Amino acid sequence: MSYSMKYVSPTGNEYEFLNGSDGGPFVEFDTLSGFVGLFEDTPVQSVGMPGALVNFQDRVIQQMTGTFTLVVFSREQWEQVRRDFSTREYGTLILDNDGLFELPVRLAESLPSPGHVPSVGSRLEVSMVADTGVWGSVASDSGTVEVTNWGDAPLWPEIVWNGAGGDVVLPSGVGFRIPRVSTEHRLSLDRRASGKAINSLTGSKVNTDAVGEMVPVGQTRSYTVPGGAKLEWRVGVFDPWN
Repeated sequence: MSYSMKYVSPTGNEYEFLNGSDGGPFVEFDTLSGFVGLFEDTPVQSVGMPGALVNFQDRVIQQMTGTFTLVVFSREQWEQVRRDFSTREYGTLILDNDGLFELPVRLAESLPSPGHVPSVGSRLEVSMVADTGVWGSVASDSGTVEVTNWGDAPLWPEIVWNGAGGDVVLPSGVGFRIPRVSTEHRLSLDRRASGKAINSLTGSKVNTDAVGEMVPVGQTRSYTVPGGAKLEWRVGVFDPWN
């Protein structure tokens, strides 16, 4: 195995993908299936012209699914597993393959109830879904930042700051101000965020006049954020094992 991988639960517990274990729960690495991107293209055909044209910017990326086998050794571990895997709260798959890739995941279906006390080495098939549709390679920088999208999906950065706020300049030259805050806030430049900054501690939202701008696949864009702020971004890839 030339890479390492683990699942981190919403509560912070870790499950390694291993060949064996010293008695703790683990995931059998050779049972991993799926967890690669699914997408749909919309080819455009023209009368009298062979084949079709595909605009990859119009690609529709679907949810990602996958399965693996979890091995447990006791009732206590079984109970812990049921707390660590959820259909509503996201855990994270973390792959180290000459760089870190992260995938937020949740159960695709509830775990079955055990009919008896699990025996040593009981195996449980786990099906999961990733709503983001892509693995993410996360990076951040401050000041004027050149962001290159070498992945498979449009990239929408996020501004993270605490303090005075200030002026933000987007790649198009459009600017806006982020407000003064006393705790860390995060402002996604995804147009679906509607310009709302989220308090990292409480989850409360603050309205801003922000607009969203992305970095298309295969291109580079420049963003400027004020002092005390940083730009974070997540390059999304279908297949991190390439």
